[in-house]
Amino acid sequence: MRILKLHISISKFVFNPVVLLFFLLLIGCFNSLFGQDTISKKRVVLNKSDFTSLVKYNAADSIYSDFDAQQLHLYGKAFLSYEGISMNAGYILVDFGKNEVLATYSKDTTTFKEGKPTFVENGDTMRAGSIRYNFQTKKGYIQELALKQQEYYLSMETAKRQANEEIHFIQGKFTTCSLEEPHYHFQLSKAILVPEKRIVTGPMNLWVLGVPTPLGLPFSILPQQKPSIKPNGVLMPQVSIISIYGMGVQDLGFYQPINEKIQTTLYGTFYSRGTFGFRNKTDYNVRYKFKGGIDLGYTRFRLGWPNKSPINAFVVKWNHTQDAKANPNWTFNASVNFNSRSTNKATLNLQNTEQYFENNLFSDIRLGRKFGAKPFSADLKLSMRQNSVSKLIDLTAPVLNFQTTSRIFPFKSINKIIGMTYAGEFQSRSSFKDSYLSNKEFDSIAQQFRTGANHRINMQATFSLLNGAIRFSPSANYNQTYNFQSIVKSVDASNKLQVDTLNSGGLEHVFNSSASITSTLYSYYRFIGKRKTVLRHVMTPTISINYSPAIQLGIANYTDTAGNVFNYSRFERSIYSSGIGSSNGRISIGINNSLELKQKSSKDTITGFKKTRIIDNLYISTDYDIFKDTMNWNDVAFRMVINPIETFNITINGAHSLYAWNTTTGVSNALYAFETNQGIGRLKSGSISTSWTFTAKKNREQLKNSSSNALNTWNPNYQQWINSPTQLILFDIPWKISVEHIFSLASNFNQTTFASKNYLPTNTLRLSGDFSFTENWKVASNLLLDLESGKITNFNINMFRNIHCWNVSFNWTPIGTNKNFVISLRGTAAALQNVNLNIRRPPVVF
Repeated sequence: MRILKLHISISKFVFNPVVLLFFLLLIGCFNSLFGQDTISKKRVVLNKSDFTSLVKYNAADSIYSDFDAQQLHLYGKAFLSYEGISMNAGYILVDFGKNEVLATYSKDTTTFKEGKPTFVENGDTMRAGSIRYNFQTKKGYIQELALKQQEYYLSMETAKRQANEEIHFIQGKFTTCSLEEPHYHFQLSKAILVPEKRIVTGPMNLWVLGVPTPLGLPFSILPQQKPSIKPNGVLMPQVSIISIYGMGVQDLGFYQPINEKIQTTLYGTFYSRGTFGFRNKTDYNVRYKFKGGIDLGYTRFRLGWPNKSPINAFVVKWNHTQDAKANPNWTFNASVNFNSRSTNKATLNLQNTEQYFENNLFSDIRLGRKFGAKPFSADLKLSMRQNSVSKLIDLTAPVLNFQTTSRIFPFKSINKIIGMTYAGEFQSRSSFKDSYLSNKEFDSIAQQFRTGANHRINMQATFSLLNGAIRFSPSANYNQTYNFQSIVKSVDASNKLQVDTLNSGGLEHVFNSSASITSTLYSYYRFIGKRKTVLRHVMTPTISINYSPAIQLGIANYTDTAGNVFNYSRFERSIYSSGIGSSNGRISIGINNSLELKQKSSKDTITGFKKTRIIDNLYISTDYDIFKDTMNWNDVAFRMVINPIETFNITINGAHSLYAWNTTTGVSNALYAFETNQGIGRLKSGSISTSWTFTAKKNREQLKNSSSNALNTWNPNYQQWINSPTQLILFDIPWKISVEHIFSLASNFNQTTFASKNYLPTNTLRLSGDFSFTENWKVASNLLLDLESGKITNFNINMFRNIHCWNVSFNWTPIGTNKNFVISLRGTAAALQNVNLNIRRPPVVF
């Protein structure tokens, strides 16, 4: 290989193609003199102190220079690079007279096209059947163009490259499928590509597997920007056919990144029967400081338009998370989910069954403060709870807390065993009907506010007895509350009770003390055999006593018209409510047990033994009320958890009464069961919950990681994974099955209605799972069965088909209050995550 470098130094240099031709021809002469037929690489360097122009070219077969025509021919894997532009082709012709280059393919003996041209500029690559490009005008003429822009693939018959780098196309295809013959494409009549800005197309028609469909768009605008800059543009809607709302489009949107820290999306939903809605989702992310999003929505439902009155629903969602590195002493977090209808059923999206059946909406805003290394912290919190069943809203605004973060030792100079904790709280809360908001009855909401303060001091110590075999822990607690509101009861002339709320408060005091003794006993049972099996039994008994005297300052009374005197607490409706109580004292007994099997195992190369948990814990407890006149013993409660393997769990709960009961009404009486020949008592309630998940361990880890990655991807589709995490379908996880069975019993206290039934059972079975019977087909289903009645309360089935560049899904819920079906076609490319075709039919929501 020979390289010729010519250095020309002139005061003013103006590039002339004739000069370039002279250099190239001179190189060709040297090549002929040395008699080489194959040129591996040639370079011409034009060098000046402040300007350098480098031309590179080579060919695997041969290079031919035509001096008369001022042309250079490159044959076989030809390559040319000049001023940031490079070409590869089977054949390249450089015409210095016209300042043009022509690149095309060559054919072998079987007429197979080899070396189709590629054109690379600024990192963008074009492939074509032929490319004609003018170095001076920067214009080009391209045939059989194949172009990749981010995740888009364009294939056009004819294209022209303009001097401003725009490319104009006619007759071609647009797709996100990378195959030469794509599974789907949009047939285009014409299009314009504006680099790093947009692709604008004329009418486009959807073809699937080479077959045209009746679906299409009159035009489209596709955003194009550098990968580091998020693109803005129109988000394609979901086309829906809904029986009660009519036909319409859902979530027609426009996505606009404001900067690298803020992005916003506007959505609109419109249906033919008058239902419409608007929504704005704004996300923000300041690295190492905080991130979050605000979602504002308004929906106007019309059912049976125009006959029925519309229903308005307002939605406000806000989530904010402060990065742990932002400030070690200050934290601010928010999670707001407000719906003016107080229900998740006020929505057009019914695929997320878990969210649909949730009756509670929670909103919390919290500002936290730490004081460095000092064991104190403070919180300011606002919270709201909405319940769709009771139609009540609990608004707490604000809650101010100050507490110790760990035990402090005020007597450490004398004794380091006695520790103290403190917690102070001030709060104001209002509980009101959700209709107050829709009717703008703000005065009624303000009247419902109750305000108060609370202080809690705990003193505790732990002593070890008998060389640590027994732990003795005494404690004392003092609780002081101040309520800013109180009540006064009286009767009118008709002996009707009147209750008035006063803005005058008072103090309440509560004191209690306790002491507990606990120990841990270990028992080992060794079995004969080669595996050296050992059964370990760990038992932890606890005995405690608790005493609380009656110290009540808010006791008042009223007299009815008959002269009867009734006592009541002035603070029974206050924020820290209290009633008429008495001294309280209890002796509690509890025993916790666990069983573990240890066997010799060759699979464990570290310890040589395998441990199996037979019973994780078996806890039995009861207590004795000292101050009761009768029935001092409370129910004996028990709980057992068995979790021998990671995917299998059994939980047993129950409550057993020691007292006799009326066989007709089921109500207990003061006699013990053995005194009425009813044995040791009866089971008042019990439940057995069993859950088992079947899947490979590597698949569980993969599913967990994939869910985490989906939530960490910050894009317009981010909120979908938060609201619908179960919609994350991975085709490379072959199967997953979950079985959950819950059986419970409750004592029948109304046997006159439920004749001859001592217990009222509840027996439910939930089956869920998904299965990939090929690499591209997956079926998922969820079944909720009431075994007691033999009825299916909820059932849905989903089918998913991966067709390389698209996912087709079918979701059908034929049984349940959220009956619906959805057929969805979704692009797998990130650029098409909001391009969906959905056909839906939900149930009546309101």
